[in-house]
Amino acid sequence: MAPPPLTPMRAVRSLMINMLAMLVVSFVLMTGALAHAGLVAADPADGIVLPTAPALLNLSFTEPVTPLVFTLVDPSGQRLDLEGAVATDQQVSQPLPHGLGRGTHLVSWRVVSADGHPVSGSLIFSIGEPGARPVAAAGTDALVTTTIWVVRALLYAALFLAVGTTVFGWLVAPLRGTTRVVPVLLSSAGLLLLPLALGLQGLDALGTGFGRLLSPAPWSTALATSYATTILACVVAFAATLASAFCARGRAYAGLVLVAWIAAALAPMLSGHAGTASPEWLSRPAVFVHVAALLFWVGALCPLARMLWSGDETQTDALRRFSRLIPLAIAPLIASGLLLAGLQMGPPGAAWQSPYGLLLGAKLLLLVVLFALALWNRLALTGPVLAGTASAQTRLRRSIVLELILVVVILGVVAGWRFTPPPRVIAEIAAQPARLHIHTQAAMADITVPAIHAGGTTMRIWLTDSELVPLAPKAVSVALSNPGLGIERLRRPAVLGSDGFWQVPLTLPSAGLWSVDIDIRIDDFTVVKLAGHIELKP
Repeated sequence: MAPPPLTPMRAVRSLMINMLAMLVVSFVLMTGALAHAGLVAADPADGIVLPTAPALLNLSFTEPVTPLVFTLVDPSGQRLDLEGAVATDQQVSQPLPHGLGRGTHLVSWRVVSADGHPVSGSLIFSIGEPGARPVAAAGTDALVTTTIWVVRALLYAALFLAVGTTVFGWLVAPLRGTTRVVPVLLSSAGLLLLPLALGLQGLDALGTGFGRLLSPAPWSTALATSYATTILACVVAFAATLASAFCARGRAYAGLVLVAWIAAALAPMLSGHAGTASPEWLSRPAVFVHVAALLFWVGALCPLARMLWSGDETQTDALRRFSRLIPLAIAPLIASGLLLAGLQMGPPGAAWQSPYGLLLGAKLLLLVVLFALALWNRLALTGPVLAGTASAQTRLRRSIVLELILVVVILGVVAGWRFTPPPRVIAEIAAQPARLHIHTQAAMADITVPAIHAGGTTMRIWLTDSELVPLAPKAVSVALSNPGLGIERLRRPAVLGSDGFWQVPLTLPSAGLWSVDIDIRIDDFTVVKLAGHIELKP
């Protein structure tokens, strides 16, 4: 015989204790920073004309990345897959083939950031003189992109409804009739979708089509990304949900439901944009609380709709208990959602008009409608339904169905975030200083220049020999020119700072691609000259 359902006070206490326990789990499982990376500098710079062929391509990102695919297209259109890329902190170095000929070359690159999202791009450089621009290799095709969006939206829907419905059956009222089948069917569907989601992650990471889905490369690539941990959390959530469906109510049943709830709330936190905003100690638990609260709310929709539709005699107690519990989920849901939106969007600016910002605006609009429906249900319909008013029962049932539809649409919008960097990343890239690395047998220079502004800026130069031993020259001077703007060489002396960097105060009229010539006076008889181009930011 099944034990009696939880009393309201026991249910409230259980919900609060479990939410606190899950929050503790989110802190325990926090690891190093995971973020969506963006390119901030390249050497050779995009569009540069070099007198000789470079030996290396150096890319600098806002966060550490893992190199995936580098492809060189020469002036004749021949494509060559490059190998040997090395990632060090936030920089990737890709050796280039020896003997590159005159003309314009294109390098397309693809890396994966720590949040599991691929980042790609291409750049051109010319040797001797510019020529016709080679054609970049096609990236992920539209069919793969669309399939990724559909599969992730379906996976989210299966996860939230399967686990959430089970949580409702544990904390509010035992599942009855056809509602008992919902977690079983959706968990089974979710487990079938997970391998496809993992394979698609590999195709997306490599920027290739369905033709390679059965080859090992996409799968090994996907397993090496943080999205694999999300897949694992989903496996645990679906498996625990299935097991609970065939388990008698008791401690084992409660343990399985709690495991499913924790794993489902962890899944979005382990990869993706939302939990990677700085400070991570705040954003990741916020994602966890947001998802855990949403699971409880979304999970109530199917059981309540079924109870109201069938006239189940337990609906009054279930509705009353849910009405008392839902504020405990809505309050943290709203608070964590506003916090995450603020962290992702960053300070107001042009980045707010990015596709991510538009998707967030769409989500917020849908959420306003959803919250308005939920508020109307609780304040205007719940009381009459508890009093036995048939018309109110019909309106509440229809409203809950509409809530369910809105939730599915919102999950579809959230799935679209995979393809859009958040505004905080766009703003971070814009705020990064311009960088240039010049490498010769005689000396190397690492140059950074913050954005150009009315008050001027300062170029910082770190000088070493070819063995990375810091140089101690007698004097250093820098000359900048921009023929495109009609600006001839502006020569400035550099001053050695206390931190070992040579500093050059600059007041320039415009950003853009500038030529940089550095004279390094080693002694009275030796001067080492370095030259390069740097794209200064406004």
